[in-house]
Amino acid sequence: NLLLFTGLIFVLISRFASRQNNSVDIHFHDTYFVIAYTHLLWLFAALALIVWILYLLTNEILYSKFLIWTHIIITLLTFILFALMLFFDPGFMTLPRRHYDYSNWNLADNYITFIKIIVITPVALLFGQIIFIVNFVVGLFKRLTNRKT
Repeated sequence: NLLLFTGLIFVLISRFASRQNNSVDIHFHDTYFVIAYTHLLWLFAALALIVWILYLLTNEILYSKFLIWTHIIITLLTFILFALMLFFDPGFMTLPRRHYDYSNWNLADNYITFIKIIVITPVALLFGQIIFIVNFVVGLFKRLTNRKT
């Protein structure tokens, strides 16, 4: 139910984010992808609700409560970290585009930290989903071996 609650919170936050009219620009090769914050928050809400539905459907099969809670905590923390990164201004995003001031290199440190968070967070999310798959497969295997004996 924590995933359901988180999904609903993201839907509510997206209503407030739609009034700000902010977006994320992703530069990939020769293409810019512009995604509104509202759509990203809807994506997080949809993923949280999908994982909640998966737990409703597979609750009897899952093997370990510890793995369940590990998966839920990792998933929620990564969703929250992604959402906070949308509203966090590291300082270099609001600078003018053509500002060549090399006297202050703290901005580069902030940028490197920001990029590290952007790279580590999806890896952690993927690891959390692998935990769910392992928990499901082991539970299914145990259930099938118990039926045969």
